[in-house]
Amino acid sequence: MRIGTAEARRGGVAKGYLDLVSFPTGGTEKAPVMVAHGDEDGPTLWLTANVHGNEVAGIPVIHRTVTEELAQRIRGTVVGVVTLNPSGLRSAERTSHYDARDPNRLFPDFRGERATNSTQELINGKIFRHIERTADALVDLHCSNVGSVPFSILDRLLVGEDEREGDVHSLVERRNAVADAFGFTPIHGSGVERTVEEELHRSLSGACMNAARIPAFTAELGSDYIVESDVVEAAVIGVRNIMRELGMLDGEREEVPYVTEVPDDFPVRRTSLWSPVSGLLRKRVEPGDVVREGDAVAEVTDSFGETKHVVEAHRDGWVTSFRLGMGVEEGSLVCYYAERAEDDELVEKYG
Repeated sequence: MRIGTAEARRGGVAKGYLDLVSFPTGGTEKAPVMVAHGDEDGPTLWLTANVHGNEVAGIPVIHRTVTEELAQRIRGTVVGVVTLNPSGLRSAERTSHYDARDPNRLFPDFRGERATNSTQELINGKIFRHIERTADALVDLHCSNVGSVPFSILDRLLVGEDEREGDVHSLVERRNAVADAFGFTPIHGSGVERTVEEELHRSLSGACMNAARIPAFTAELGSDYIVESDVVEAAVIGVRNIMRELGMLDGEREEVPYVTEVPDDFPVRRTSLWSPVSGLLRKRVEPGDVVREGDAVAEVTDSFGETKHVVEAHRDGWVTSFRLGMGVEEGSLVCYYAERAEDDELVEKYG
């Protein structure tokens, strides 16, 4: 297996680089790549990290996963891209030097004609072609924001009128099985209208599902900017469990030592809660807490601590994280929320 300059022999690990774009003054922006190639044939699992330069916890997950010891045990191949956004990693910025837009909304569009071919889109396209050519499954490793609990995002699959039901549902089932093996609490991605409006189908996992039909999901590894060791440990074990699900690694699933304990009796969809007034934020629950419709999630006070508004849950669900800081302006975010979504189908018609 060869990705860029990383060419792994059977039973070993190769480290190299994938050229992304040339600098105007000479030299090349490169993405570091690690490839573990097993002695026997099998699936190829991709692990990608740091498409947002301030989300760093996925990097040590790849370092700890793609090892010589693993290469001697697996059937198939594990490809780890240590950073998809080297310029963002250097500057600790969410975006890259090459585009002010979110780099995780610039992967190939399943509709094709919408791509604008900016430098960052060209970079993403180079990486995506390697994924499309080789991957049997992909996990894109992210972080949410400071204080967030870990979870997984299951992208919506957008299908045309003429696509066969069995094919698309089989893809979703395979993706869901991989995410279940990983072990983090799953949250459904946004509905079709918001998915297209916010170009969530052009995230890496969204593009894998919608443009390449590769099982993929996004793993959110807690806080951005920092590495939380317990979450990294859980993610490393989760990745090994994915390999077992794919038939790449022998043995029983390991228990994931740290996951968010929330109800599994109903699916939830990713959303957020907002404040209609300005003031200071006071939490009434903690990230990971389950709340019911009408429960108080937070309150907004004046400068003297007197309550101005109580933010209530509009549906049953649980909080993933609160905004950073206390100052809340009228119409601003209070928290990210996973709301109850009964009978939510992850396959929706589009066009």
